[in-house]
Amino acid sequence: MLIDKLLTRKGWRLVSHCLLAACGIAFLCIIVNGMMTDIDRTASLLSRWILGIEIALSLWLVVLGALLARAELISED
Repeated sequence: MLIDKLLTRKGWRLVSHCLLAACGIAFLCIIVNGMMTDIDRTASLLSRWILGIEIALSLWLVVLGALLARAELISED
């Protein structure tokens, strides 16, 4: 069963890596929704740099989680 596979050590690591990727995606959505209205109002260059940094960090979380999950699926442990 799928539940039995997820209750192993490898299964928990896979779930945690997938949650890391999901957290990055959710964080990205929250940032974009919150900052786009602020940028439209102020049009500050600093706000755009901050938004860019936050988006880059969120995408890094997504890529890191996806790569770690893929490594868990490929590993032979």
